[in-house]
Amino acid sequence: MFSTTAYAGAPVYFTNEVDKKYRALIKHVREMLPSTERQLAYLPSFYPFSLLDVRPTKLNKKHLRDFSNFNFGVFGRALLNIDKKQLSNLPSIAICKEQKCKNDRIARIEQFLKDSAEEIKGISKSDSLLIVQQTTPNVYRINNTFFSPTQLITYYPSKHAGFAPSGNYKISTPEQSPDMMVLAQASQKLRSIMAKHNVAAITKAADNSINVIFGGLGDNHWGVVLYSKATTPNSGDYNHIGLEYDIVQKIIRPQLLLSNRLERVMTRLCQSEI
Repeated sequence: MFSTTAYAGAPVYFTNEVDKKYRALIKHVREMLPSTERQLAYLPSFYPFSLLDVRPTKLNKKHLRDFSNFNFGVFGRALLNIDKKQLSNLPSIAICKEQKCKNDRIARIEQFLKDSAEEIKGISKSDSLLIVQQTTPNVYRINNTFFSPTQLITYYPSKHAGFAPSGNYKISTPEQSPDMMVLAQASQKLRSIMAKHNVAAITKAADNSINVIFGGLGDNHWGVVLYSKATTPNSGDYNHIGLEYDIVQKIIRPQLLLSNRLERVMTRLCQSEI
């Protein structure tokens, strides 16, 4: 089922090498996730920067967006046990256009920023923490390593498209990965605050801006961006992971920017641009 779906409507940028690497990822996922008849059992694995939210880091921005939908369709049809219409409607749960909804999200953003100020400041100064994602307190991702109580799986981006996760990986135990366990310990308080506020992932971009993603599926995310030196994005602009801004709204306390497909925040903390 995975192989058949992957061939159907493959993107134009899928060269033979890219196709080969994507199939290696499909094989790995098939081995990792046992089959189930339960609907939406694996939905948390599709949340931003979780196992099935695959990011091809070497594609251009337009192809990044296209791939996000393609990948969600491939794994969603194979693993979520829902019909095609239900699947196509799932990513829209992140979309928020009514003012009350926006106000509620702004309040959540502000409270999270208040509770996590010291931890966010620590990430801004860290050269080691680039991605922090949490599915449960015991199942989480730091950079390209996925943690569980008994093992770590570290993924290496594929050569041509840069898939992460990918079919190229190393499995180790916590005892065999002391450096990664140091990062796990360093991020523990932040992950606890993320769980309290239902934050899906925090990522650090090449320009040292920090993206706090509260939720989303496919190419629809919402969250905040801190420490950004970029100008205010316009509708139609792309963010650093190739998703397109939809709605941009300025927030007063603190001075924030908000958009639907990765709702975005820019403000100032201490003397640094956020």
